[in-house]
Amino acid sequence: MKVNNLLHPTAEKPGTRSVPKFRDVGVGCAVLMPHAPILVAGVGGERSGAAEACRQAMRAAASTVVSLQPETLVLISPHSPRQLRAFGVWADDPLQGSFAQFDAPQIEVSLPVDAALARAIASEMHARDWETWTIRHCPLDHGALVPLWFLVEAGWAGPMVILSLNYSGGDGLTIMGEAIAAAAHELPRRIAVIASGDMSHRLAANAPCGFHPQAHVFDEKFIQLVRAGTYRKIQNMSPELRELAAEDVVDSTLIAASAVNWQTDGHQMLHYEGPFGVGYGVAILFAEKIEAKATKIATKKTARKSEGTVLPGLARRAVETALSGSLELPPAPMNEYLNNSRGVFVTICHRNGALRGCMGTIAPVCPDVVAETWRSARLAALQDNRFSPVTADELPALQFDVSVLHAPEKVATEADLDPRRFGVIVSAEDGRRGLLLPGIKEIKTPAEQVNIARQKGWINADEPITLQRFQVDHFEEPAG
Repeated sequence: MKVNNLLHPTAEKPGTRSVPKFRDVGVGCAVLMPHAPILVAGVGGERSGAAEACRQAMRAAASTVVSLQPETLVLISPHSPRQLRAFGVWADDPLQGSFAQFDAPQIEVSLPVDAALARAIASEMHARDWETWTIRHCPLDHGALVPLWFLVEAGWAGPMVILSLNYSGGDGLTIMGEAIAAAAHELPRRIAVIASGDMSHRLAANAPCGFHPQAHVFDEKFIQLVRAGTYRKIQNMSPELRELAAEDVVDSTLIAASAVNWQTDGHQMLHYEGPFGVGYGVAILFAEKIEAKATKIATKKTARKSEGTVLPGLARRAVETALSGSLELPPAPMNEYLNNSRGVFVTICHRNGALRGCMGTIAPVCPDVVAETWRSARLAALQDNRFSPVTADELPALQFDVSVLHAPEKVATEADLDPRRFGVIVSAEDGRRGLLLPGIKEIKTPAEQVNIARQKGWINADEPITLQRFQVDHFEEPAG
């Protein structure tokens, strides 16, 4: 699978979208995304299921970035080549690389470079008496590739600037953040900043850097600061604690936070887990508010389920356009129900009932049900790693069903479940989750439902769990 704008035709050329309802110039969004290759579908193999919750959070962060419609993305990778005092600026056009060193050479990313913004950032750094150097003629590292894979999956096909750090302890991090913001205003550009970084690499005996019993303390303190939005205090974290944790998240996060002038609007810690001895944290550090949000909330009270009957046809159209290579975007919501923001699952089956693909999100990652359905349909058809991608020849023999999720509610025991009426979310203490939709004919009892949800979340039968149930609005494509 080649991950570029041909495979993901949700993306469009820069400058073709309407002007968004937030600031037109400067840094409108900053996110933190880990860079473990095992998070990428097709790379992790059987082990990747243990990080499914993190994968979903990465999709949520990527969708947030893309939905805010920046003109350029700026990404800081701690694995890009480094020099002692100088920050690196990638100059190849296109910026590209693959996961060949992780036994997946078929998974590639290729995006254009924003050379003008790259030059402007270098100029702003030089004006502040800091050096930069140009990185040329080498493939992108996984610190850049993993976040980019999720961004492309979410629909990004626009230009990039990718930066490398100087050597650890070299300072200049907040100066780089200020230079990014200044360059965006100078050109001008509307940009988003992505900090790539993993937390402790020493959480377990099989971790990449071995085990240290205090490594978890770094993760706990870092997450506490991010969750509280006190980004400046990250600068004061103990160098000794950072070293024993073998982290590579602090420097890139400080650049991103200073690029948004330490603002915290819309900040949210989306997820944290450490399933392979490395801490993966996904967070929205800053996201400008969209003015239309209040209107969207107000319409929820009068929305009617009957207004969602168009969704199966919309899901089919999303896959048809993806397979044809069209750059068609999802249509605007045409009624109140579709204008809501809800989690959506799209299920694709053969006419005989055999499953062909099913993907979606528990919590919404897109601005409305239309965009959520469009995205989930393409993921179900092209990215469900249990199946080969759907082909155009198959489409006439397939049926599309759409499930729009209501907000989940916590329940005490299995006695509160009903697999015919409620879906279930099973959560382990470390963040692993398994979800099962309601109304699956083969599942008769709550115990069966919980057991299968455990398996989907890679949660053992003897592990303690919390239970949530939810209802769905289910829409089936007419037969024939």
